[in-house]
Amino acid sequence: MNTYKQLFLKNLDALKKEISLYKNEEDVWKISGDMKNTPGNLCLHICGNLNHFFGAELGKTGYIRERDLEFSRQNVSREELITGIENTKK
Repeated sequence: MNTYKQLFLKNLDALKKEISLYKNEEDVWKISGDMKNTPGNLCLHICGNLNHFFGAELGKTGYIRERDLEFSRQNVSREELITGIENTKK
């Protein structure tokens, strides 16, 4: 398997684990400390970025990126975030 692909898959699995570790799903959508974005929005942004550049640009998947929503959407369920991560891995 390509080294870069392994690296991205490993890090997407780590992202999935981090999102899963939140005991309270609402905390995924809270800003704390010096963070400027919620963990949920960062998850959406990572998936959007990878789907855009590797999917749409390199793989010609037809993915249409809605970058503004990656930072404005709120209260997406943990299940939907994890599904997004899994779909990004494909």
